[in-house]
Amino acid sequence: MPLIGDLLSHTLSPLLSRAIWPLMMTKSFGPQSVPKKFEAFPKEMALRPSQIRASAAESALMVPDAFKFRNRYADLRMPVVIITGEQDRLIDIDTQSARLHSEIPQSRFHRVAGNGHMIQQTATDQVMSGILEVAGGPTKLEAAE
Repeated sequence: MPLIGDLLSHTLSPLLSRAIWPLMMTKSFGPQSVPKKFEAFPKEMALRPSQIRASAAESALMVPDAFKFRNRYADLRMPVVIITGEQDRLIDIDTQSARLHSEIPQSRFHRVAGNGHMIQQTATDQVMSGILEVAGGPTKLEAAE
């Protein structure tokens, strides 16, 4: 059976991944379009069999780990900012992000209108302002010179 799995992971899986890449990007970035700067992303590297396996393993561990530590969120003492795209198509921000905010007393929660899951790419200024907000820096980004 491992031989079949290896064969599929090196033939079918990369082909299917390449075929659905545009749909994954639309779902991840929506409602915004994929930014031009992201066109340079090395999708060939992300779609290698070893990377697909690593991503699958990481995803499989994420939920149990979050579940394991869910009762400890209130113990966090560092500044926390939670920044979400208001139109996130991958997670339900009311049941996940807003709930997390309610469980971390000192957290700050920002919903970025008109953005989806990949706000670090589509709303970079707002994300950086949120980071600076909890880091004690100025909350407005100044244009680079």
